[in-house]
Amino acid sequence: MSDTGIVMPLYKQDIGYLQAAISSVLSQSYGAFRFIIVIDGAPEMIGPALHAAGGDPRVQLITLPENKGVSSALNRGFDELFQDPAITYVTWVSSDNVYYPSFVERLRQELMQGPDSLGLVFSTFRQVDAGGNPLHDEQHQQALIRYQSQPHHELLNASIVGVSFMYKSKYARQISGYRLQPVEDYDYWLRLTETCSMKFIPEILMDYRVNSAFSVSASLHSQGEHRRYRHAFQIAKYEARARRGIPLEMTILMPVTDMTQAEPLLDNLLEQHYSNCMIRLLDLTPEQGAASFLSMMQDPRLIVTPRPHYSVVEALIQAIGETVTRFVVCFGVKPYIAVTDLLYLTDLLRPLQATHAFSYYTDDHSTVGSGRGVQSIPPEWNYVYYTHRLHQALEQG
Repeated sequence: MSDTGIVMPLYKQDIGYLQAAISSVLSQSYGAFRFIIVIDGAPEMIGPALHAAGGDPRVQLITLPENKGVSSALNRGFDELFQDPAITYVTWVSSDNVYYPSFVERLRQELMQGPDSLGLVFSTFRQVDAGGNPLHDEQHQQALIRYQSQPHHELLNASIVGVSFMYKSKYARQISGYRLQPVEDYDYWLRLTETCSMKFIPEILMDYRVNSAFSVSASLHSQGEHRRYRHAFQIAKYEARARRGIPLEMTILMPVTDMTQAEPLLDNLLEQHYSNCMIRLLDLTPEQGAASFLSMMQDPRLIVTPRPHYSVVEALIQAIGETVTRFVVCFGVKPYIAVTDLLYLTDLLRPLQATHAFSYYTDDHSTVGSGRGVQSIPPEWNYVYYTHRLHQALEQG
């Protein structure tokens, strides 16, 4: 009897990649699984999928009449699996990746031998190019392992689970299905881990093909598609914090004096991994046009405050006085260098409330540190400040 279920959503795919992906699943060392391939509105893929399956009785094809995306295809496949009470462990696979023979066995073993509360396990993976060649050296691979080894609460800041995973069906049945394309997996992990714990396995169990012709990563190269991805990513984080009752921690104040200059700076800011913040655009432009950013760069954290006829200093001083979050940042002159800058600066300052006022990087990242006193208002750009320290400085004039 099969206790493991695997779903593969399939739209358009290179036939060679599809053959390799299906063959790698069917060649697993642990073979007691059901393998459902959901063809998502691409009837031309039925023949290649059947050919790759080779009549294996573990394979079931489900064909959808029209393409509705990965989330819909996954939900259809898991709906089918969850009708079978014997299915205890589940995962899903992509039609262009290659799964090592121990992929199912190793992940299943960790779930089976772990405590009942363990509901999600994930491993590291190797990134390969279109030809299957490794993209990175061992140093980069170890950096990926360190990234995935972060404390599990960091899932609220970054998608550390990655693309190699398995989870218990009993926890999956407790939450609704996949949604929020194209971050359906990240949103799912956030909701799933509100019902169970997770564990990282620092072993390579698959090859992840980066930027293949029909992959999600390839579709995000345009600015518009990347912004759509980023918006969904932030929605997932925003909703997760709301479900968990996590209060807002930071306000980022960004004076806007020139729309052309502000756009790339705002894009840079929205790339930051740290996200437990409100981003308040202080619109100082003559045309009061900053509200256009709300449709151009949709983000649940963005608000616009009109401030016609204010100087930058006047607008910042007033906004700092109105800020009630624990931290405040004034942003808008120079971009962040790394996407982790704001996260690291906040982590550095958080335990220093009794003694320090701000944390900072030098422009070249050669020095990171913290300071005790507030020397001037407005503060240095991009420093992270304790709000109450700035309030005190304002009151003292």
